[in-house]
Amino acid sequence: MPVPVQQVFSFLNFDPDKDGVPVVPIDETFPEEAANELASLESFNKHLYRPNTYLHKWWARRSGTTFRYILKQLVADPAKRDFYEPGGLEGKIILDPLMGGGTTLHEAVRMGANVIGVDIDPIPVLQVRASLNWIPVEQKIKAFKLFFNALHNVLYSFYQTRCPVCQELSEVQFVLYGLRRRCGCREVLFVDNLVLRENNNKPSIKLCGVCGEVYGTAEVHCNGGHVEAAILTKGQVKCGICYSPFQDILEEPFPQRYRPLVIVGVCPAHSQFFKRLDEDDRERLKYIEMTVRNLHFLELHGFNIPTGPKSDDLHRRNIRSFLELFTPRQLIYLHTAIRLLADFPPDKRLWLSLLISTSLEFNSLLCGYKGVDRRRPGAIRHVFSHHAYSFPYTALENNPVFTGKTSGTLRRLFFDRVARGGRWAMLPTERRIVNGKTIEVKIHGEVDGGQAVISFDMLREGDRRFYVFQGDSRQLPLPDESVDYVVTDPPYYDNVQYSDLSNFFRVWLRLFLPEEADWRYDQYASAVFEGEDSQAGKYAAALAQIWEECARVVKKETGRLVFTFHHFKPEAWAELTISLKRAGFVLLNRYVVLSENPTSVHIRTLKALKHDVILVLRPNSANSERPQWSEPSRIEQMDSYAFSRDCGAALGWFLNAELSEEQIHSKWKNLLVGGGRNNDKASG
Repeated sequence: MPVPVQQVFSFLNFDPDKDGVPVVPIDETFPEEAANELASLESFNKHLYRPNTYLHKWWARRSGTTFRYILKQLVADPAKRDFYEPGGLEGKIILDPLMGGGTTLHEAVRMGANVIGVDIDPIPVLQVRASLNWIPVEQKIKAFKLFFNALHNVLYSFYQTRCPVCQELSEVQFVLYGLRRRCGCREVLFVDNLVLRENNNKPSIKLCGVCGEVYGTAEVHCNGGHVEAAILTKGQVKCGICYSPFQDILEEPFPQRYRPLVIVGVCPAHSQFFKRLDEDDRERLKYIEMTVRNLHFLELHGFNIPTGPKSDDLHRRNIRSFLELFTPRQLIYLHTAIRLLADFPPDKRLWLSLLISTSLEFNSLLCGYKGVDRRRPGAIRHVFSHHAYSFPYTALENNPVFTGKTSGTLRRLFFDRVARGGRWAMLPTERRIVNGKTIEVKIHGEVDGGQAVISFDMLREGDRRFYVFQGDSRQLPLPDESVDYVVTDPPYYDNVQYSDLSNFFRVWLRLFLPEEADWRYDQYASAVFEGEDSQAGKYAAALAQIWEECARVVKKETGRLVFTFHHFKPEAWAELTISLKRAGFVLLNRYVVLSENPTSVHIRTLKALKHDVILVLRPNSANSERPQWSEPSRIEQMDSYAFSRDCGAALGWFLNAELSEEQIHSKWKNLLVGGGRNNDKASG
């Protein structure tokens, strides 16, 4: 099915300034108030606003509405510059050399542009290819059903149990595990809570800490039976018998540190039930453990966990292999998926593989249980809910092939991230605030999808073409002055979780898609400062080379480099300044937009920035004057908006000033003294 063709509009020319130098609209104006109003809404549920960009997990995605506003201010025709007007960038080429989650590319393609996206990491490259490639939703539904049915036929017997009421075979929805710990006199199991489910107008379902029985009566229940270990709740630090502290059992493989306690299943006749494991359940688990020993990928190399700021959390718990993060049943799921994916053609195998990969965030032994609340029954605390590896007390083993559309299952993920995203892409929807109420506005004439091409020359014709490749943006295979605008969101200095945490997915994607990417790329070539052991100035050096390439490929008169940035640390601003000075850019303007939901779990207890500064730059030219920026005397550090605005203005002055790189570091440090508390946690 061809991509719908958008009408081509005739553009007005950019207005020249008094010196005859063209002025791009974003040089002089940006609708901050309107952009912040919509960004504040989107920041709470970004995946609902841009569903077609959320096929796979990626970190620190910026607001799609913000980047739409940025791109709209690059539109020549004033009539097409309105946020709710379709198109406006037909005939333009937009480059994102650090594309990450692909926000720029999706927004620009919608508006009719041809786009170039580059990233050194294969995961964002694969995701953007899959989400931008135009495949009708009906075809994807047909392919998914074929894949899911084949997967379910192999796995369903591993996810069976007997209903405690009628004893008929029923489907397992998930299994709850307790964490084994030891003190000086015994071994115990820890869980988050002995309450398993709060119910309306009837007793809650609970777990007995003495006998391990599951009950749903108002009175305390204990069958007096034998239990291997007492069940305690988190927060109990010392043993009540020997008074010694409880310790984790780090000498055993990670999966063996947990013990299954409760099965949650669904019976066709008696609906959902909670039950203690019976003898049949334990025999099934033994059979699964025997089965997994014969899986061939257990012998493959490449599962060792590398060192890294986030991965070291695993090492400190004596977890050395990514295989340890999955139960035997989950490993069978992955092995089966690898085998079945090989039977699908490349275009379908790509998005199916990404779907399986992203499902691992909900199908790992690092998942926790948060389904106690009656308002969110069965909810899963996914692996990266706190932007780091989490280690639950009550671990949850999900059933990925559960036939219901419940949290974290393949069916739920497919319909949320693929089917719904594909339908949204056919007719994108924006929000408008009218009299304090939010209404949806369909953008007729736009489509979030396009045609993949394999070379720059193929971008010279047509609209909505995308040239996306894995590579190092310090050396771009693009002609001089071939790009209209560079719009991007660079790594935020020491925000290293992108690559480090992605190893969790990468070790599996290389098996799903062995030929579709360079899986041996140098992760340390990314433009990120890795901490105290990192080479000083690495961030500035890498970004400078990228900006130099951007200056080479962007059109000299009307070309612009536009990106968002924020950071508390003076080192981050100093190195950003140095990188831009080396590449010969000057700042034309800066604007401030909301970037983070203030209630996000990774920032809500910290002194964290909640705004981005939008920086608008152009290559310096001997024929044009530098914009004037006042020398900064202080930067407001108690307000996120003011801090971002002041830092943006200070950057403009630094880029004009004749300072050595040592002086740049010193001056930024003087400006931001006292502004870096909680820097290690609030930097990105």
